[in-house]
Amino acid sequence: MKKYTLFIFALTVIMLIMTACNSKNNNTNGDNLANQTDNANSVTDSTQALTDSLPGDLNFNGAAINLFIQSDAWKQEEFVAAEENGDVINDAVYRRNTAVEDRLNIKLNVIAGPGWQQWDSMATQIRASIMAGDHSYDLIAGWSARVPSLALEDLFMDLYQLPYLEPSQPWWNQSMLTEMKLGGKLPFLCGDMTMSMISNCSVMYFNKTVQQQFSVPDLYQVVIDGKWTIDYMYSLTKDISKDLNGDGVMNASDLYGIVLEPLNVADGFMQSSHIQMITDDASGIPQLNIEQEKLSNLVDKIYNLYYNNPGAYVMPDQSKFPDLMKNNQMLIMPERLSGAINLRDMDSDYGIIPYPKYDETQDKYYSRIWDALSLICVPMNCDKTEAVGAFMEAMGSESYKTLTPAYFNIALKNKYIRDDVSSQMLDIVRDGAYLNFASIYNESIGSPWHCLRTLMNTKSRDFASWFEKNEPIISSKIDKIVANLG
Repeated sequence: MKKYTLFIFALTVIMLIMTACNSKNNNTNGDNLANQTDNANSVTDSTQALTDSLPGDLNFNGAAINLFIQSDAWKQEEFVAAEENGDVINDAVYRRNTAVEDRLNIKLNVIAGPGWQQWDSMATQIRASIMAGDHSYDLIAGWSARVPSLALEDLFMDLYQLPYLEPSQPWWNQSMLTEMKLGGKLPFLCGDMTMSMISNCSVMYFNKTVQQQFSVPDLYQVVIDGKWTIDYMYSLTKDISKDLNGDGVMNASDLYGIVLEPLNVADGFMQSSHIQMITDDASGIPQLNIEQEKLSNLVDKIYNLYYNNPGAYVMPDQSKFPDLMKNNQMLIMPERLSGAINLRDMDSDYGIIPYPKYDETQDKYYSRIWDALSLICVPMNCDKTEAVGAFMEAMGSESYKTLTPAYFNIALKNKYIRDDVSSQMLDIVRDGAYLNFASIYNESIGSPWHCLRTLMNTKSRDFASWFEKNEPIISSKIDKIVANLG
């Protein structure tokens, strides 16, 4: 009996080893994905162990840190919590703020300006304050679509020069350090301090009832195997459609493989395909360097997905997407992570996966961060640099340890997300959160990052004409930026 037991044990070990070897040999992209998952999970698992390097005896004697934000609700949610009220996010923000205030002996004073629709008024307010030297604002949480224009006016400090701030720490988005510098200077940052970085990541939701109805493969496994690409998504969705009311006309009353919108949804494919448009020269000066062939191919892929796809329905009003999703009228819904809250009362189960890759050779999955993101800037004439630098670093590290887990693990993973594997997918999305110069400075350099949305919104695949028309404008605007840097 003992020999028999040993034989069974040995045979089991051999089978496990053979299975592991076969998996390793046959799944290179799966290994890459596993590495991406491991990297993301390692961040989540080690948050309690990591700490910043701020001196333990810092004391700023009750100094006020005046933080200027927009009045929009999502901006307020990031920084404002008057007291604990039982809401997971509110309480995490309150405890983070209190912990940092107590640690540094400072007082956070949030100043709410106009909403994003009044950005021109807000920009005028910020500019006037800095130029007058009145020190009204010590920090600015600016709207990422527009605040870069103020950076080009040289109104913000180089954050590399701010005392105590360590941009290379994991609570700051690392793509900012490689993509967002101007002549070697870093005018703004985002990270765990700005909850909007996570909530605005683009993802794909899928309806498990429709998945079962049309015998759709395990999409989680497709992602893990590294095969979740634009071409795969097209081939999957093109055969999924149904005239639900039998009227012979396919419209918003029917069922589709995917429902799309030609603006923000289209933008997401730019980042997820890791398109490059701007590169730095040896001196750190931005230069126009568009991947023309790849971008042209991407335009064709997305045009086919939108307009040569029987399983796609294109509608301009993205706010209607959740209703169709809850009514089991689509398999795949592109949205932001924050969109999960609109599915809380959905009867069918759903899952979350990242946006697809350009092709299987791409190194990882990348996530667009919508331009509702907050960028943290420090006025050029700030007279509290030590307190502000320590405050930013403490807010970043404390958010990394407490606020992000509260939002990402509790509010999203446990409260809204309905299975464990979706939670792993969210780690992949967070790990791939990607920002680059062309997307952040987009409106200041001729809007090159709106290439896809411009063409899809006009139902065009003519990339050559778009490039011929826009390349001189983009080049001219970048040349002006370079001249100002000199």
